[in-house]
Amino acid sequence: MAAGALVALVCLVVIVGQLSSGTQVGVGTVVYGLSLASAGLSVELARRGRTRLAMMAIILAAAGASLADALS
Repeated sequence: MAAGALVALVCLVVIVGQLSSGTQVGVGTVVYGLSLASAGLSVELARRGRTRLAMMAIILAAAGASLADALS
């Protein structure tokens, strides 16, 4: 649960940083948003005891954040 929250926090900080810098919203910001949603889902799944699905969601969130970093 803590790993998912950490990934979600990182995605949120990056999204806020990109939006506050005044640059145009691009594909990278959208992918960061999807990664944030996946990380949030992982926290909820871990809270409900679905640890395997939570790990899969964390992996998808981290891979999405890496892809978004490449796209930005």
